[in-house]
Amino acid sequence: MRVLAGAQASYQEALSAKRDLVSKLGEALQRREQLGGVSVSALSFQMENDFIGGTKQRIIQSDQAIVRATRSVEKALRAYLYARKQLRMIETLREKHFVEFKRELARREQKNLDDLYTMRSRLVSAFSMQDGADQPSSDEGEEVEGIA
Repeated sequence: MRVLAGAQASYQEALSAKRDLVSKLGEALQRREQLGGVSVSALSFQMENDFIGGTKQRIIQSDQAIVRATRSVEKALRAYLYARKQLRMIETLREKHFVEFKRELARREQKNLDDLYTMRSRLVSAFSMQDGADQPSSDEGEEVEGIA
């Protein structure tokens, strides 16, 4: 996201630089026209023409910089969209794994509960069988009740 923002900022700077150059070119052209109405040396006129020519060259270079910045923005946007797609895929996989984890956890808990109920049932039946098989005599019955 930062790369995309940086590329867009670079693109905006290139556009701004071109606007400034076009504005300077317009001013220089007006100055040159005004020089024609006033008697000035050929050197002043030549300097103004050289400035206009240089500004036109800088505008061409600025256009090239804009094209490079546009490509950079497009590249950064493609990278951002690819990363976002990858993130969506990872999140989907993560959610699927989480659902599977919860399902497995519930299955394990149910198995443990089933084992616990089975063990409890066996223990209760073992105690009930033991109580039925061992009928204590009157003397032993008192001791068992005292212990319990």
